[in-house]
Amino acid sequence: MKRNREIEISNMLIKDLKAKGFQIHKYYARTTKSIYLKIDYGVCCGIRISDHNGKKKYRYKFNLIKEYKGPKQVIDRGYLRLFYDYSNTEELINDVQNEKKAKINKYGLYNYQEYMKQNSRDNLYKSFKKIA
Repeated sequence: MKRNREIEISNMLIKDLKAKGFQIHKYYARTTKSIYLKIDYGVCCGIRISDHNGKKKYRYKFNLIKEYKGPKQVIDRGYLRLFYDYSNTEELINDVQNEKKAKINKYGLYNYQEYMKQNSRDNLYKSFKKIA
């Protein structure tokens, strides 16, 4: 299974987000081309990068889908989900930055950082690779 385009897109996003001070963890799906990025240990949500729609049970806030056509915003069982295609990664990065600002405004910087520390202990991060 080749995921060249997905790797290229994820590397570009990682580079931009790291430059903006985010901590990133990456996970490659085993059975599809999907790549998952956790931002600031999930406190700033996650990004799903793929060439196809995802499984119903997972609700990533940020969804970057190869040739996505459809509404940008969807309320899915009470969760706001945002969708982008591979051509509007700048908008995605802006939305991620706004998500972080909103959470820092809501919780305060100290609590945001504490939530990151708490989440970093989650077993989930044993399967994700930290991007240095």
